[in-house]
Amino acid sequence: MPTPVVLMLAERDDAEAVYVSDALAMRGARVAWFDTAWFPVRADMTVRLGDDGWRGEISGPDGAVRLDDVTAVYYRQSQPFSFPGTLSEPERRFASVEARFGFGGVFMSLPARWVSHPARLADAEYRPLQMATAVRCGFRVPASTITNRPDEARDFARSGSGVVYKATMHKLISEDERVKLIYTTPVSADAIDDRVATTLHLFQTNVPKSHDVRLVATGNGRVHGVAIRTDDPSGRQDFRVAYGSLTYESTDVPDEVARACHAYLKALELELGVFDFAVTGDGAWWFLECGPGSQWAWLEDETGAPIAGSIAGTLLGVAA
Repeated sequence: MPTPVVLMLAERDDAEAVYVSDALAMRGARVAWFDTAWFPVRADMTVRLGDDGWRGEISGPDGAVRLDDVTAVYYRQSQPFSFPGTLSEPERRFASVEARFGFGGVFMSLPARWVSHPARLADAEYRPLQMATAVRCGFRVPASTITNRPDEARDFARSGSGVVYKATMHKLISEDERVKLIYTTPVSADAIDDRVATTLHLFQTNVPKSHDVRLVATGNGRVHGVAIRTDDPSGRQDFRVAYGSLTYESTDVPDEVARACHAYLKALELELGVFDFAVTGDGAWWFLECGPGSQWAWLEDETGAPIAGSIAGTLLGVAA
């Protein structure tokens, strides 16, 4: 009988996927990789519809994998397909859509354990959904408003002890041929002008945190918290501003936070969540967001937290 396969739908140099692949190999699992960027130059697929779904195989630089051998899938962000330069732009668009829906439809039809399923990941990217789910699951969530009314935004900014602006989705912008990050930014009522009317904006009470925690929760009941600290005031506002000043330390996770994390995963049907918290001086943990596909490998590097092992256990169906 063929050995069950865990399929890695990821780039070969994706740090998180490499960590998980190594952890699976240490547990004796058979791991197969498929990078969508390989198709069609270095990869192909042939499947036929049977009584129980699609059967056939995908092949890439490492050889062929039968889909009915796949028992679990670790999914990272898909990469663009690599079509020959001989295709015209309309042909390229057509080929890309056909490949996307062909591969996506076949993969998502597999009766496999996903970490996490692409459809659930897509839903979980919506920050307003994250925030509403967090409230229902018992997290502390800062007071927030989403509006395109400048007067409402100014009123909100005056109502508390400080307000920040956050992007709801696009944290990167391209301007003057440069890619820029959108950071969490303090704003005053006087600084809010009529440009707010052009689209929706998220404003949130500014939590006076002592440090950040990035927490990884997995579907098999594990949680790993890493405290992220800095003496840089701008880095304390948004640690992405000051990576060079950050220190990392594994931290205990309060029971009520761990319970809320697993309630959150269950509510959104996720097998993995990367949560960000602001921790205040009195020890309160404030939910900021949960990026289902956010990075965590550097935290395992820095602290030795066995995050990849917990994800591998989830893929293999091993309970905590």
